[in-house]
Amino acid sequence: MKINQILSMLFLLLFGICCSSNDDVETDENQENTVQGTIRLTGDETSEFGTSLAVGNIEVANTVLTGTDKSVVLLSENITVENNELVFDESDLNGFVIVAADFTTGGSPDIEKTISMNITSDGEEFLYACSSPFRNFFIACGEGYQVDFEAKTVTFEGTTVINTENDIVLTMDGVITWN
Repeated sequence: MKINQILSMLFLLLFGICCSSNDDVETDENQENTVQGTIRLTGDETSEFGTSLAVGNIEVANTVLTGTDKSVVLLSENITVENNELVFDESDLNGFVIVAADFTTGGSPDIEKTISMNITSDGEEFLYACSSPFRNFFIACGEGYQVDFEAKTVTFEGTTVINTENDIVLTMDGVITWN
């Protein structure tokens, strides 16, 4: 997994879509978050990387990583954030990074919600994205996708993302919680 490529794609996607930031956000607070939940996956490419993603780490409202305080970064167990950089166990060629953003409370006049996702399986990367409402790029995320910062949950209910290289659709279901 090329962490710089992942980070660049995630940053460019979210920054390009929303251009929202809040430099006053405390990122040290984010490193104390604990996370629970598994995302179930369905779609043609699940034969490549499996049908579930167990979330092991989380970053909330880290503007340095995503360009916005309206985002949550969901990470596999082998990927952490140190000094505002993604750090991964290079001995493990599997993992994922999901940037889930919700601008329904402000931050973008055109986009309400986005997902940018990288799943790496045996060193092969699968890049997915969605944006709602649909703006002629990616795919609509769906009505069942929500980031609730007050309740500290990310809900994926029939949430759709599209592979940015081959247009194969993946559906996500599950609830992620943090405290």
